[in-house]
Amino acid sequence: MLLEYSFLAFVVITCSLSLIYCAVTGISPVPSSRNSKKHMFNLLPADFAGEVCDLGAGWGSLAFPLARKFPQSTVYAYEISPVPWLAMQLRRLFQFRRNLTIERVNMLKKSFSFRAETKAVVCYLHSEALEKLRPKLERDLASGTLIISNVFDIPGWQPEAVHEIEDAFCPQIYVYRVP
Repeated sequence: MLLEYSFLAFVVITCSLSLIYCAVTGISPVPSSRNSKKHMFNLLPADFAGEVCDLGAGWGSLAFPLARKFPQSTVYAYEISPVPWLAMQLRRLFQFRRNLTIERVNMLKKSFSFRAETKAVVCYLHSEALEKLRPKLERDLASGTLIISNVFDIPGWQPEAVHEIEDAFCPQIYVYRVP
């Protein structure tokens, strides 16, 4: 009986935390579709080397494959919501990647800044969050840094390319370079 109540409490707490952070961030942690991930990875050169940031990494559906595909690169997975962050930490126990760093961080806080060594950014964040992050992207990242955004545009920036893909959940991918 105690086991059942413990499990029920775990489920209630997990669901409550997820709902609270959905309200805080304005979006639920939805993984990128298989088709959009494949397309996003193809936008990075095969010989890519350098730091990659996955903003709003969620469950790690981009971060882990990026770390596997580019072992010579360092991948930083940033997530604010505790449930997906914890899921990534648990996943890491079974899919350890030496080149993957997972951080629970609020990217919108003033104290957060991007690493100057970052060569590419991938994200699946809504436009409102991207608009709030835009000043930090412009301030912290080198001019010409590649930014690949799944589904949502960055208000105020002109994309270098918009890739329309046949995917009901993720119909377009925006490609930017930091001005």
